[in-house]
Amino acid sequence: MGAPQEQPYHAVVRHRLSEVKVKGKMREVFPAAADETAGETEEGALFRYPLCTAERMPRGGDPHVELVREVLRHLLSMVRLLSEGREVEVDGFRFLGPDKAAHLIFGHPSGSPPEKRVSGITACTSPQPPQHSGWRHSEQDLGFGYRSPGGHDEGRWRLPGVAVGESGEGKGRATVPGSGGEAGVPPFLRRDNAALYEPRLDFLARGLEAFLRLVQLESGGVPVEPDGFRLRRLSDWADAPVHRAEDIILHAADRCNCRCRFCYHRGSIPTLEHARGASDYEWKRLEARVRHYRPSAHRGLYPSFGGPREALAHPRILPLLRSLRERTDAPFRLSTNGCVLKPGFIAELAGLAPLFLDVSLNSTDPARRSFLMGDPEPETAISSLPLLAEAEIPFAVSVVAWPEPSLEEMLEDLERTCSYAAGCGARLVQVNLPGYSRFFSPHPLFDTDEVWSAVVRRVQELRRIVPCPVVVSPALYEENLTRERKNLPEVVGVVPNSPASSWGLRRGDVIRRLNGIKVMNRPQARDLLTLLQESGAEKVNLLVERGGREVELEGDTRRCSYPFDFRTGTHLGAVFMGSGFRLSYLQSLGEVIRRSGARRVLLLTSLLVRPTLEQVLRENPPCLPEGVKLPLSVPENRFFGGNIILGDLLVVQDFIDHLREWTEKKGFKPDLAVIPSSPFHLSGWGRDLTGRVYLDIARETGIRVELLECRTMMD
Repeated sequence: MGAPQEQPYHAVVRHRLSEVKVKGKMREVFPAAADETAGETEEGALFRYPLCTAERMPRGGDPHVELVREVLRHLLSMVRLLSEGREVEVDGFRFLGPDKAAHLIFGHPSGSPPEKRVSGITACTSPQPPQHSGWRHSEQDLGFGYRSPGGHDEGRWRLPGVAVGESGEGKGRATVPGSGGEAGVPPFLRRDNAALYEPRLDFLARGLEAFLRLVQLESGGVPVEPDGFRLRRLSDWADAPVHRAEDIILHAADRCNCRCRFCYHRGSIPTLEHARGASDYEWKRLEARVRHYRPSAHRGLYPSFGGPREALAHPRILPLLRSLRERTDAPFRLSTNGCVLKPGFIAELAGLAPLFLDVSLNSTDPARRSFLMGDPEPETAISSLPLLAEAEIPFAVSVVAWPEPSLEEMLEDLERTCSYAAGCGARLVQVNLPGYSRFFSPHPLFDTDEVWSAVVRRVQELRRIVPCPVVVSPALYEENLTRERKNLPEVVGVVPNSPASSWGLRRGDVIRRLNGIKVMNRPQARDLLTLLQESGAEKVNLLVERGGREVELEGDTRRCSYPFDFRTGTHLGAVFMGSGFRLSYLQSLGEVIRRSGARRVLLLTSLLVRPTLEQVLRENPPCLPEGVKLPLSVPENRFFGGNIILGDLLVVQDFIDHLREWTEKKGFKPDLAVIPSSPFHLSGWGRDLTGRVYLDIARETGIRVELLECRTMMD
C-alpha cells in the first residue's frame, strides 16, 4: 500500500487538538477554527489518545537536547530528507545558540550502550507506562512521557481558550482523569496500535510529551495538566489507503464467539491486540469510518484494528454492511468461523451481494470442531454450507491441520472435511499448515516437518478425488517439498462450473501459451488470466503441457455458474500453487544495486523463498555492475519464534541480529543489504508488526539498507 498523501506540516499541527477536563467539562487547549462545526468537534472526540505523564528522563540528560533529539528521532522514522532530489542521511544536530556542541540523534543520551532492543513497541495506552510481561523498552524509547514538576510560575506563556476550576478539591490545577471513558467522554484508544498505520499521530503525541516536559500549560494563571489529546477534524486524517470495504469491516472484528486451540491471539503481541471499547463509542467510530470512506479513491480514515477476530459476531454487523453497501457495489470478502450462519442471517447476507465468505470450518465432526474451536453449537457452521449454496453465496472452506489428538486422526478428518465441503459447493478448500509463535508456546508442540509433509502428501491424494481445488498454505512449502522446478504455471485445481472448467483445463496442466502469448512462469499466467477476465474478451486459446505432451484448448471466457462468478472469482477459475515469483523483482534488484554504487551486496530472503530465488537468479541473472557478487542469506524468525518461517513475519530486530552475526562471521560489512519490502507492507510507512521502522536496521548496524519492493508471499 502506498503512503497517505502528504499534508503541510503546519496544517496538520493546527488541526490536532489537546484537551483538558475542567469541572466535568471538556475544553480545548487550542481554540477551534472559526469554521469548525460542533459536529466535527464531536466526531473528532471519538478518537482520543493518552499522553504518558510519567517522568522518564535519562539521568544526566540535558532537557533541551533531549527535546530536539526525540522530535528529530521520530520525525526521521517517517520521512527521508532530500537535497536536490537525492536522499541525504543525517545523524546529528547542533544549536545555533551559544551551545555549539554536536549531538547525536540516534545515539544514547547518557553515553552508555543501549540495552538490546527486542521490538519497536513503545506503547502508551494509559498515563502510566504500560508493563507487558516479557517486553522491555530500550533506552532509545526514553524521553517521551516525562514532564517537569508543575507549580513554577517563571517563564509562563499564556494559551488562550483554557478554563480551570475555581473551587473544590485540587483547586488551582486542572487535570484529566487518565482512564478516559467517564460520563460523556469516549475512552482512550491504543496509541501503539494506531501508530502501526498512522505514525504521524504518534509523532505528534511524542512531541507533545516532550514539550510538556519543558513547559507547563496554564489557563488564567493556573497550571493545567492534560493527559490526552483528540483529533480535531477527522477529514484531516481521512487520506489513508483503504483499498476495500473489508478494511473498515475488520474494525468490527473485536470479539469472538469461539476459543480455538490454535488461535494466534493466544499470546498476541501488544501492538496486535484488538482492545474492545465501549459499545456506543465503538459504533460511532465505525459510523465515522463509513462516512469518511471514499471507495473510488480508495481512501479513508487510517486503520487501527490490530489482529482481527470475528466480525460477523458484532451485534451491529448487518447495519454496518448495509451502510457500506450504500457506498460501494464492490464485493465484500468476509472471514467467519461460521457460528452465526443460521438461515435468517444467511438470508440477510444474500441481500448484500456480491460477497464471498471464507468459512473456517476445521472439521465436519461436531465433537472435533468443538474440541478444536470451543464451539458450543458446532452443527450451525457445519450445516451452513448447503444453506450458503442454496442462497448462491460463494464460499471457500479453510482447515487448520492441527495435529490433535493425533496426526493420523487429523488426517482422516481432513479427508472427510474436504469431501463434505466440495459436496456442498465450496469454491475451494484451503488447508493451513499449523503454526505457532513462542508467545503461544515456548516449547515445540510437534515435529513441524513430519506434520507439514504428511499434510502435503494427504492433500495431493485428495486432489485426485475431491471435485473442487484443495490448496496448501503456505504454498511455497508444498512447492519446495514436491517440485524440482519452481514457479511453473502449473494448475493445481479448477473451480467447478468456471470458464476454465468449460475449456477442459485439468489439474496438473502447465500453461505454455495463452491467446498466442508464451507463458514463462506462474505470475505471468495469473496476470494474463486476470486480464482476460477483466477485459470482457469472449474467447480464449490455450496450449498446455499435459503428461509430457502438448494439448490445445479453447473456449468461452464468459461461460460460468455457481460457485464461480466474475465479481468474486479470479483467474477464470484456474487455481495455482500460490502467487509465484515475479521476474520484475530481479530488474528492480539490479536498479537498486546500480543506484547504490555498492560492490559487496547481501540479499536477504526467507527459508521458503530461497529455493525459488536461487533458481530464478541462475536462469535470469540481473544486470549488475562488473565485480558485484550477490550472496543470499536467511535471517531467523527469532522474534516470533515457534515454528514460524515466513519472511513476511520477520521484524526489524531479526534483521539487525542477522546482519551483526553475518558481519562477525565474515569479518567485514557488506556495502549494501537488500531486504524484501513485504515484512514492512502493513501501512506503507515501512514498519514491521511491532511498529518499528526499517530505517533502524541501518542505524543500528552501520550497513546501508535498501528495500526491494515486492508483494507478500501469502496469496
